Amino acid sequence: MAAARRSRKKSRAPRSALGTLIVIILAAFVYAGTEFGWFDNVSLGPKPTPLPGDGLYVTFIDVGQGDSTLAVCNGETLLIDAGVPEAGSEVVEYLKSAGVTELDYVVCTHAHEDHAGGLDAVLESFEVGMLFAPYTEFDASGSFTHFENTAAELGLDITVPPLGAEFTLGGAVFEFVGPVTDWGSDVNDSSLVLRLDYGDDSFLFTGDIGSGPLEDCAYIGGYSLDCDVLKLGHHGSSTSTDQGILDLTTPELAVASCGLDNSYGHPHDEVVELCEDNGILLLRTDRDGDITLRSDGAEITRAA
Repeated sequence: MAAARRSRKKSRAPRSALGTLIVIILAAFVYAGTEFGWFDNVSLGPKPTPLPGDGLYVTFIDVGQGDSTLAVCNGETLLIDAGVPEAGSEVVEYLKSAGVTELDYVVCTHAHEDHAGGLDAVLESFEVGMLFAPYTEFDASGSFTHFENTAAELGLDITVPPLGAEFTLGGAVFEFVGPVTDWGSDVNDSSLVLRLDYGDDSFLFTGDIGSGPLEDCAYIGGYSLDCDVLKLGHHGSSTSTDQGILDLTTPELAVASCGLDNSYGHPHDEVVELCEDNGILLLRTDRDGDITLRSDGAEITRAA
């Protein structure tokens, strides 16, 4: 699969100057304000409705300075994180507006409040099939403790997924590919890393994991990180994304989930420049709001 993507990238035909100009003008009308690179299987189009619909839909929900992502394929649903506690109701509202009535899978990538905080509201609002987290207890995080207690009250078991565990999501498959090394005292590096594949298209979700531990997933774990869409680690922080990560992942599109004018400066200027230098289209929730991508297994489109 990775080889097929690389083959497509290498086979791009040269564009004439006139053709290039036309494409740039059209792109400006489709999505003003976005900086573009050339993409063989990522384009822009009308905003789809996640449910019902054919193919794989992935929405990066705008929860401010935090993370929450919904993936839907053939009616089956996967939610990754739910932002801070105050964002929980917003995530629930979004899910209901998208037609979600139950969640087949819920993932808490790690214990920090801006990922785990809103999950209480989600668990209380929807029936959940499987619930994943990197650990079953984490006393140092109040948000995770609330999440853990809510799950227990609802009779939900928290599953710590083994590395390489695969699960079907409609016609798609997601796999847990990290972390593969001891995260020590850095909670960010305990983040679960997921790879989601649908046909020839792939998405990589990285939580807040740092660039070194993410590289370990490939160099030590032996997992492919090659993807079409990369959810930038740690909201676009330079601690999670460097040239080495982009060389491993080779995305055509990257997404930063971050809050408007956040005090951390996410996404960091270095990461924005790296995306530009590598011809990667960067989308960000602080500027673009909810970002919905659709894959038909061969092409990825997104909302204007």
